[in-house]
Parts: sequence; C-alpha cells; structure tokens
Amino acid sequence: MDLHLFLAHADDHAPVLGEGLPRSAAEEASAAAVAPPRNKHKHLARPEGLSDSLPDQRWGIVAPKGPAGDRLLRCVAPLRKRREEEQGAEAVVYRVDPGMDLGAVTSWLQGEYWDAVGRRVEDLPGFVLVLGGPELVSWDLQQQLGADACVGRLAFEDDGGYEAYVDKVLRWERAPPIEGARALFHAVRDGSRATSLGYDHLMRPSIETARRHARRGLFPAAEIVEIGGDEPPGVGGDLMAHAAAALREAERSHAGVLFSLSHGAGAPRAGWRSLVDQHARQGAMVLGASGELLTASDVAGRPFLPGGAWLFFACFGAGTPAQSAYYPWLDRLHKLGWSSSAERVLTALPKGGEPPFAAALPQAALANPDGPLGVIGHVDLAWTWSFLDHGPGGVHAEGGGASARPERFQGVLRALANGHRLGVAHHQLARFFRTVSTELSTLYDEGARLGLAVDTDAEDEPRRARRAGLWMQRQDLCAYVLLGDPAARLPIARRPPGIAPSRDDASKVRIADVVGFLPDLAPGEPPAVARDPARRAEAVLEVLRRDEDARAIAARHGVTEAELRRWVDVFVEAGRAAVAKLDGSTTDR
Repeated sequence: MDLHLFLAHADDHAPVLGEGLPRSAAEEASAAAVAPPRNKHKHLARPEGLSDSLPDQRWGIVAPKGPAGDRLLRCVAPLRKRREEEQGAEAVVYRVDPGMDLGAVTSWLQGEYWDAVGRRVEDLPGFVLVLGGPELVSWDLQQQLGADACVGRLAFEDDGGYEAYVDKVLRWERAPPIEGARALFHAVRDGSRATSLGYDHLMRPSIETARRHARRGLFPAAEIVEIGGDEPPGVGGDLMAHAAAALREAERSHAGVLFSLSHGAGAPRAGWRSLVDQHARQGAMVLGASGELLTASDVAGRPFLPGGAWLFFACFGAGTPAQSAYYPWLDRLHKLGWSSSAERVLTALPKGGEPPFAAALPQAALANPDGPLGVIGHVDLAWTWSFLDHGPGGVHAEGGGASARPERFQGVLRALANGHRLGVAHHQLARFFRTVSTELSTLYDEGARLGLAVDTDAEDEPRRARRAGLWMQRQDLCAYVLLGDPAARLPIARRPPGIAPSRDDASKVRIADVVGFLPDLAPGEPPAVARDPARRAEAVLEVLRRDEDARAIAARHGVTEAELRRWVDVFVEAGRAAVAKLDGSTTDR
C-alpha cells in the first residue's frame, strides 16, 4: 500500500502529494535512519501511585531562562497555586536554555532534570507544563520528555492568551460537573487518497469502536456524533456544509471531545508571502480542494468545544519544527531521482534558519474563554503510517498487506471520555511510541550482533523494509504533542481513581456518611485506628479536602500512606456506586 501525506497547499488546497509514494520509497528511510536512543528515564505511573493522582505523580513546570520565563511564570501563577494545593507540595520549576537540540535535551534529561529533585525518582514530576513557544523551549525537549511523563505546552503570542487559558481552566474546575462528554467525529472526505484511507482505517473504525464500547459502558459519552459520515466523499458545497455542521456541534458541545481528520495547510504553490503569513495559516484545517481553511479567526470569537478537548489529525496541526525529522529521507529520495514527489514535499518543509512555531489555530482555540482545555496535534508531517503498519498483527487493510492500527488513537478518546487528565489521555500515544521504538532498537541490536551492516546486501529486504517502516512510525507517533495543561481534564462527573472531588464537594460530606464505605482493616494496623472507624473516616475526608499532604495525614493517624490511599479509593468507588443507586443508573469504571 502506498504512503500518503495529510498536507495540502494553502492556496488551491490540492494535496501536496496527491499520488502518494510507493512503499519502496519508504524503504529508503533505512539509509537515512539512525538507531533510536535507549530510553533510560521512565518514571510515569509508578507502581505505588495512581496515574491521575497529583500527590502520587506530581506536577511541575519547564520555563525558559531569562525575563521571558519570569513573565510566563507570573502569567500562570494562579494555575501553579491550584496544582500545588492539589498535590500538597511545591511544584518543581525547571529553567532551560532556548532552542535546545536533541543532544542538549539528552544531556539535560540525564543531568539537571534529575539534579533538581536530588535524584529522587519519587519527586520527579509526572505531569509537566512547558511554558512558551518552541523557539523558547524546543519541541525536542517536549517530545523526549513526553516519552515518559505527561507533558503539555502553553504557547501564545501575548500574555493575555496565557491569562485567559488559566482563568478558563480554573473556572471549569470550580463549575458543577457535566454528566458526560459528547464525542464528535469529523473526517474531511475530500476524495483524496489520504483522507479516504484515513476515514476507512482510522475514523470509521474509531466510531464503530466508540459505539460498541458505549454499549458496554467502556466509552461513557453522553452522545456519539459522526458529522458527514453517512454520505460519500464530496466536494465543494457538501464539504463546507459538513464543516459548518462541525462548528455548530462544537459550539454546543460543552466538555466535548472532537476527533477530526483532514489535510493540514502547507506552503502555497508560490511559497509563503512572509513568515507572518506562514505562522497564521500553516497547519490550518483544510476543508476540501474547493473549500476553505478553518483558521484561528474562525475559532477565536465563538464558542468552540467549551471546556473540551480536540484530537486534530493533520500535518503541522500543532506546530512546525525548525527541521523536519523526515528531511534526510526526503533529501535522499530527491538525490536518488524521486525528484517530482520528493521536491514537492521538501518545498513544504521549513527552510534553514526559520524559527519553529506553534500553530495559530490551536493557539486561538485555547486562548478562547469558550474554547477547549487541550489540543492534541502533530508538529511535523503526518503520514498514513500513523494508523497503518506493514508489519505483523493488526486488522488487515485492503491493498498491499498493510494492517490498520486505529487503537493507537482510540485509547486517547476513551481516556478523555472516562475523565482522565489530558496528559494521561495523550500518553496513550506515547505507549505505542515506546513499543515501536523498542522493536526498532531491537532490530538494530540484533543486526549488530549478527554483523549485518545497515542498508547493504547482507541485510535481507523484509528486514530492511520492517526497519524502515518502524522508523517512519516512530517519527510519526513522536510528533503528536499536547497543547494545554496536562493535569487539566474534561469537567465531567465521571472521575477516575486518583482525582479527588473539589474542596467544596468534599467539605459537604459528613464523617458518618463515610464510615460505611471504608474497607476492612489490613492486618497489623495500630490498635487506636482499629478501635475507631470514625477516625479512619476523618482521615479520608482530610485527604479529599486536601488539608495537607497525604503522607503527613497518614503519619498523624499512624498508618502507611499506601493504606490511607486504599481507604480513599474504596470510599470513592463505593460512594460512586451508592450515588448511582439514587436514580437507578449504573456506573462502570
């Protein structure tokens, strides 16, 4: 099956690579690829902690050094205070040099990153908010750190964007929860091969899985809405009607989830008029060959997914790097004579010396007081490799023996609908990235052990093709980033373990209401606690109210922190079941 790209010209909206590239071109990535580094700094979701629990995982900040970083820290001070209250400890604040490349990032991860917490793994932040655009804190740092931690970024043109976003997050966290998220699915089916493959092997299977899981209680969306999916691929008016319908649905979907698939806007055929023009339109959502672009101005002044989240599948949807990870491969294709196809894509890539930037469309949506809390998008070229795999396993896709891998994105949607934090949802993609990266490293290690030189006749074609495919998938999956606070979550009633009720909600619970929900005592607990169930109830309420750090509460009551958290988890689950019985509904974790 050919390789297709989700990029279109910003002027006539025609696909940059309409005919795609044959699989043999992808195999040339073997020569351009280098062995991925072994990951040695895993720490997220420690066995003793819950993945959504800030007291367990902690929340921290990465800000640039200098006056710009000082200013950004002041802008997010109210959010920082809120997160410190949630975790019962001060946030770790890292200050980094602007524009760190991959080598500098690797050195920082091995050095200052650990040194700041005294090399204590339990104090490393599992949720990290990056402040500033990629010209201040590089995409490389966010992507490398995001392989293990839940990392999000706030990047706006002015302080007002940061302040508006912080106010929005805190406002939604104080508001009464919404019963459930509306799940919106919208593929721009413009007749191109890329979007056709995307609909058939990613969007449609994701919708079918969401509906199947909804019947089983695993995808608790209030409603599942497919926009334009019942009609064949259209052009012109049909696509614009679908786009208008998508905007209407997004406007009325409070705490909703939107999964969209389209081409992203790339360079016009004559090139960008200026950097300002490029920053305003690159990565915008292309609404069809004869349609329009969905740009920042379209989502800035109207309700658009208020309090929700957007999974935006398109080239450059979240931003643009200083140099594409695919440049060495595309440059090799060009030199080998793939001049027409490779040159068109190379023309769309950043030129030497151009600064990286965050895309204007998600910036505007996040700065909108009636916009989403997070956007997950791509910061490079997005290919069909994201959801198609020529290796073993998966669901067979027609033509060429490729296998569909829609589960890579379905996990993100399911996590959002179940109330997990945005960073935990985005981390579903990181899980597949690590799997692909591990297999790729294993192939390199095995080749070195067998004495097989890369890209020579000694290496058989299936092995070379598999290694090239894994390299392409690794680059693609690595480039999906989260814009927004990774600790934010949809303001819905469903609350996974590790997320406590708000202080106002918890303060209304009486000790007498808690006692009946507490678990049996573990062997060997202190006699005073064993004799007094009300004391256990008091400890649980103190944790829910976040009166102080859970470790301090546990020590004061004479129990281990692990046992105290067991009480809290049992209470939350039993209380959820009891509340469900009030109206006869059922609740499925």
